[in-house]
Amino acid sequence: MKRLLSQMATFLFTAAGPAAAEEISLLPASAYDRSAIYIDLALFWIATIVLIVLIRLKLREIERVQSMERKEDGETAPLLD
Repeated sequence: MKRLLSQMATFLFTAAGPAAAEEISLLPASAYDRSAIYIDLALFWIATIVLIVLIRLKLREIERVQSMERKEDGETAPLLD
């Protein structure tokens, strides 16, 4: 069992050695493409923030309407005298 584990570890780590030596560029080389990526990311985060704000506003409006309905129900309820 110990020998099998050591062989598997040797296989995994020696196979990952050459792959780790390769340099992987995360961004394109041209400045135009890089700027397009940054603009897309900025628009994505702006849209996300706007959606969160709109959801919060809608939830506040729902709570306001529900509280108004509770007040109206309390005022129009028949009194038991």
